Amino acid sequence: MCAWMPKVNIVQVTLSLQRVESDIIYTTADCSGGGKIEMVEPALRTLTGRRLCRRSWKMKRGDVLACSFESWYPRFKKYTIKSFIMDLPDEILDYIKNAPLVSPKNAHSIKAERDGFSDDSDDDSWSNEDGSDDELEAPSFPDFEAKVNEIIASLDGAVFPKLNWSAPKDAAWINFGSTLKCTSATDLLVLLKASDFISHDIYAPFAFCTDAKRNEEVDEPQHSLKLVLRAWRQIRPDGEFRCFIRTNQLYAICQRHYDSYFNFIEIEQVNIKRVIFDFFDRNIKGNFPLDDYVMDVSVGHKFESPGCVKLIDFNVHGPPTDGLMFNWSELRLFPIDKEVHFRWQSDKTMRSSVFSQYKLPIDLVDISSGGDPEKLIDLIQAHVEEQKNNKS
Repeated sequence: MCAWMPKVNIVQVTLSLQRVESDIIYTTADCSGGGKIEMVEPALRTLTGRRLCRRSWKMKRGDVLACSFESWYPRFKKYTIKSFIMDLPDEILDYIKNAPLVSPKNAHSIKAERDGFSDDSDDDSWSNEDGSDDELEAPSFPDFEAKVNEIIASLDGAVFPKLNWSAPKDAAWINFGSTLKCTSATDLLVLLKASDFISHDIYAPFAFCTDAKRNEEVDEPQHSLKLVLRAWRQIRPDGEFRCFIRTNQLYAICQRHYDSYFNFIEIEQVNIKRVIFDFFDRNIKGNFPLDDYVMDVSVGHKFESPGCVKLIDFNVHGPPTDGLMFNWSELRLFPIDKEVHFRWQSDKTMRSSVFSQYKLPIDLVDISSGGDPEKLIDLIQAHVEEQKNNKS
């Protein structure tokens, strides 16, 4: 670690909740051990696993919209991963919001036909053996699935999805390989359906904005929802960093996967800071519409390569963006000067993933409680069958 940088102690924010009529009370503990109770709108009801705090951040809806993927991608696409943007169809939104977690069957048949296999047996597997009408029917979105599969094929056969702001990282465990890699519409739809992060984009993207509508039911999105398909890239976790910008000055950087120690970061921290600062100064500074924002980047191991740094995403400067190895109370007090504060995990102790708390989506909780466990088995069998087809 740099001589001027003290050893970092990562502070975990604890969260508890209780429902009171139409609102939810969140109790948050800060770094000093103190806490506060605050009312949060019902729109945040799906975000019970996320860190939440509300301070005097003067955030506007326009700030959030500026960080929406379709707002910034056209201007910065040469610095980031190739992506396709499409409107999220109403039928897919309804599936994400309301349908039980059942794997769409049509995506299997489309992929099977492309690979030269028949999917008749998969279709039969959805029928109820006793012939009752209570069986959950697998949803079918043939037009959407065909379009998504066409885009996936144009992006070398694999993508990772997101909506306007969030990727379903909390649901990666449900995908085989525990990644966001999607090779078919089936993979994509299941990830979106199982993710609480995606629910944030649907229900509460403006929850921390001072000009957001308050005290009203937000069952329908008040903004245009986009589905983003990004060409799959195997990004090294030791190369992902979060950058904090205030008054158009880059003043803080930390590693993205703060739960892990990486030897590469310890050895190359000076070069990492240098290439990130140069990338920001040449390509981003003054070109992004906000003065205060957060930027995620990936850094390769060849520091002199022109494409060493890739832009991954933009986020708002303040909650609900995760400060990772910083907390927002200290970030707002950092002076803006020539020194960039850089933090990395120096503790080599093994620890569980920060996403482990999300490994049981609400739908699966309902299934495991006795609602219909056969459907979970069907979902797993469908993915196993698809993996067999991929290997054939």
